[in-house]
Amino acid sequence: MWRGAGLARPEGMRLPSAIDPVEKLISAAEQAASADAYKIAVAADLPFENCSFDLAVAYNVLMDIEDVPAALKEIRRVLRASGTLVISIVHPFADRGRFAGPEANAPFVFQESYFGRKRFEDTEVHNGLKMHFAGWSQPLESYMAALENAGLVITSLREPIPDMPHKGSGMERWTKIPLFLWLKAIQLPI
Repeated sequence: MWRGAGLARPEGMRLPSAIDPVEKLISAAEQAASADAYKIAVAADLPFENCSFDLAVAYNVLMDIEDVPAALKEIRRVLRASGTLVISIVHPFADRGRFAGPEANAPFVFQESYFGRKRFEDTEVHNGLKMHFAGWSQPLESYMAALENAGLVITSLREPIPDMPHKGSGMERWTKIPLFLWLKAIQLPI
């Protein structure tokens, strides 16, 4: 059985390697038994041989990395020629403004230009819990240029609309503008 997944693991399939530069997060991943291997490392210096993986997933991490081009080049290095990179990021559009109020129909107001690269820090409060977010906001063109320079090409792009479990969930307003961006990329033939 896959740990925590409740599904039979296909013969020969390995669970992922978990990478993070923060030791506490790697410790938490180990305690949850979420992977077969755990490494403390930065995205621009992965501790793996060339062409080691069929799949790399950058789940909500690229917007937290200062040097996205270096990280993408390193990810490409560890991908096999037939490998795939799956990316999930907060949509760059969402980082550049705020809703004018908590109402579901509140307008989204840009606080500054969408263009350019900008450091952000914010604290979200939900049901009495606080979470601090910090990273880099940059336009789609910056991500596309970094992918292109790393020798990767996008094969799929999605802007998912959140599921609405019930009215008043606070997610209704995210059906008007994109909150996340999902990309699938492969290596360009050399």
